[in-house]
Amino acid sequence: MRSIYVSMLAVAAVSVSAHAGLVNPLIPSWSGGANTQRAQWDSFTQPSGGANVPDLAGSSPFSLFNFGPGAFVTGGGNIYSQTGVLSIMLMGGTPNNASTPAQVVMNVATAGSTLNLASVRLSLFDNIGNAISIAPALSELRADSPTPPQGAAQTWAFTWNTAGIPLTASGFRVEFAASAPSMSLDAVRLDMQYVPAPGAFALLAISGMTAFRRRR
Repeated sequence: MRSIYVSMLAVAAVSVSAHAGLVNPLIPSWSGGANTQRAQWDSFTQPSGGANVPDLAGSSPFSLFNFGPGAFVTGGGNIYSQTGVLSIMLMGGTPNNASTPAQVVMNVATAGSTLNLASVRLSLFDNIGNAISIAPALSELRADSPTPPQGAAQTWAFTWNTAGIPLTASGFRVEFAASAPSMSLDAVRLDMQYVPAPGAFALLAISGMTAFRRRR
């Protein structure tokens, strides 16, 4: 009887941990342009505690961690736990450790048990101990298909509009968790857009005025 139960668990794990990647992700038009950062994880190497580095070429040096128990990396490169709830954290620094993003977009692909949408948060912090935590302004289900024997393969997109936050961020943290055990984390993408600091605009304006005067 025990061998049958173990076999059923193995079948379930294979069913929900197949590597499919992001399906119909929300990629902002500004991604990869000036004053932006981006990172994407399509395959993971550290199931719990250790840092997973992005594998998309040109990614910023961000890190992804799972702090949920009982996790392992599947043959397809997913993080999966049959018995524990995955608890994911993305961390990184802002440009020059002194810039607050105006917009943040995260895409997450999972299979099996679904995301706990209430757990999705963006935190920004500075070098003197100030911090702010923000729920996404928009949560959008971009793809959804059943994954027998339970759950679904889903891609969610989350958007934060953070312009005007009175904090010069040195770094950020994005957190989300599974709604139950047996969630497989397939892929994650994070895009961040910044606007030049007011000082940069002032320098550009002064430079333009100087050039104009010289031409006259």
